[in-house]
Amino acid sequence: MTESEPRTRPLLFTLKLKNEGEVKEDLCRINVVACRFLPNKPFDLDGERNGLPVIQTVLLPVLHGLLYIAAACLIFIVITPRFLFEHNRRKPFFVLILAVLTYFYIGFESIDPLVYALHLTPISLCLAALYEGAIPGVATWAAFVVCGIFAVGNDWLPTLAASTLMLAGGLLLHYRVAEGSRGKMSLLSVLLALAYLAAYIPLQLLVGFETPVRQLLLVVASTFVSSIITSYVYFYVKHQERFQKELLLSEKYQLIGQLAASISHEIRNPLTTARGFLQMMGKEGLSQEAFERYRTYAFEGIDHANGIITDYLNFSKPTVEQPALLNVREEVEGVIPWLQPFSVLSNITLDIHHLIDEPAWIRGEPKKFQQCLLNVMKNAIESMKDGGILSVHTRLEKSHVQILIRDTGVGMSSAQVKRLGIPYFTTKDTGTGLGLMVVMSLVKEMDGKILFRSKPDQGTICEMHFPLAQPK
Repeated sequence: MTESEPRTRPLLFTLKLKNEGEVKEDLCRINVVACRFLPNKPFDLDGERNGLPVIQTVLLPVLHGLLYIAAACLIFIVITPRFLFEHNRRKPFFVLILAVLTYFYIGFESIDPLVYALHLTPISLCLAALYEGAIPGVATWAAFVVCGIFAVGNDWLPTLAASTLMLAGGLLLHYRVAEGSRGKMSLLSVLLALAYLAAYIPLQLLVGFETPVRQLLLVVASTFVSSIITSYVYFYVKHQERFQKELLLSEKYQLIGQLAASISHEIRNPLTTARGFLQMMGKEGLSQEAFERYRTYAFEGIDHANGIITDYLNFSKPTVEQPALLNVREEVEGVIPWLQPFSVLSNITLDIHHLIDEPAWIRGEPKKFQQCLLNVMKNAIESMKDGGILSVHTRLEKSHVQILIRDTGVGMSSAQVKRLGIPYFTTKDTGTGLGLMVVMSLVKEMDGKILFRSKPDQGTICEMHFPLAQPK
């Protein structure tokens, strides 16, 4: 027997070699059996594969595949946060990430069919179906079934049956069971993995499944452990995303509360006027003409107060809007009434100039654009503690609409300007810094740019640039 010839054995028992002729004859038979599940990966006499211990040849592919799964999960969550992308808009990103990582894994990695079938497939399919729903779940199911059968070489019956069972179970739990605690979701992940393995292994035995028991147990154990780990990571990151969304909403509600406090006297004034005219209508000897005039004034005061309340409710309630053409001049003029009471209380003079003769149109969502303007202008007013001037100018710059918001407040250093938009960074005594982060995200979503220029004790200039849109 030469040194170049591999020393091999069957998958479940050890051969006692007698001579070189018998070795060659048995090698042919053994490799045919081994290739049914592990092509091109013969075992040697010491229970090793390719000269490496079984535990190493199992755990290394497991860890390698786990890194791919973790990368896919984190990329998906980081690139497509729910507070920036609507639910249906996230799904194409999931499919794209799945396709790219599948291409690299299948095309460039050394794949162990056993690890692929019993580890990568159930974990990936569980995360997609249980946490993300139908479209990501079906896309993951199709990718792993096709690759498992045609690229990896696994048997089609157990692959298709077990994957379909897990997809159905994951989608059922996703839509019927409310997302619970970390422990509950980890338990559901383990149960789905158990259902997959319980379906896959017996079916594989029927079509001729042969592998060392120790290797099989290692892969199965790693699948349960990995399902708990990946479920924990995915759950934790998703809830961080949800927590961030709640903070963003709280920032908006804080803004609404402060605006509500500042416009309270705006509502009180027309109501007081209406009450006065109603009292005058009760005077004796009042002519019919005066009575009708007082009644008209009272109705106008009530309608004025009702209009203010309606505008407040329309702004504060959650809305799902479609991008539309916005007249910049009208949008700026529309937020000024909200700021006037706040500016009067803070001794601020508003200076509004439109250097545009014709309507300048941009494309965006009205409520979100108003929120951008309100956040920036409110920050400007708050920076002028001893009063000052808030200037708002609009003008055209080639193919862009420019909005300049300037205050005469305390200003900022260059280091502070560079940190604007970072969560939890704020120059105010109270605040989270999330309001400006929302502004920057919304401006970017509208294909715009936002710039800040400031010097200490010289005020701040905020520039917003939006692409000019043409009305149809």
